[in-house]
Amino acid sequence: MTGVKLKNQILDVTPINYVRDPLSKDDVLCERILIAGLSRWRLSSYSSAYRISWVPSAVIPDRLLGKIQICFHKNSSLGLCQCEHDAWKNLQKKPWNSVMSPYEDRILDVKFVGGLSGPVTVTIEEDIQRWRLLFLAFGIMLLFMAPIVSSWVPFYYSSSMAIGVCLVIIVLLFQGLEMAVSVYMLGLMAL
Repeated sequence: MTGVKLKNQILDVTPINYVRDPLSKDDVLCERILIAGLSRWRLSSYSSAYRISWVPSAVIPDRLLGKIQICFHKNSSLGLCQCEHDAWKNLQKKPWNSVMSPYEDRILDVKFVGGLSGPVTVTIEEDIQRWRLLFLAFGIMLLFMAPIVSSWVPFYYSSSMAIGVCLVIIVLLFQGLEMAVSVYMLGLMAL
């Protein structure tokens, strides 16, 4: 199994493993690429995400890109190209992209159907998302302000009013949906 990680950001792969496809009973070419995550002890990557890109070679004509399927999953107990039928995604004319946490390991299965073959390029890059650091700072600030806010009387009134308004809206939505379902069922019974 080949792998890609931040130290080895670009990987060119040519699927060469023949596998019998249980759904179509055809032989397909498959390859599995392991995308290795970081250790949870690396807190410097807290605000990051991995952006995975998958691009077929220019040798493969655009009209045959629909015969290339990919499955992006976490289940390492699955065999090569054994994803569920609805987990496979056909490649379109544009490159495939996905985002994942930097702390998890994921698997990318590539399947070429119909005698198609050729190389593909998998790249990984770290995408720093600064908004996560802002939310962390805001949460820490709220944590330190909790003793002050909890002894503030207007906070109790305003928060209880906000919770009450949200509960009333939820109840009204539930009753409205329940009434819409009963009207729909009565309409079906009238037919």
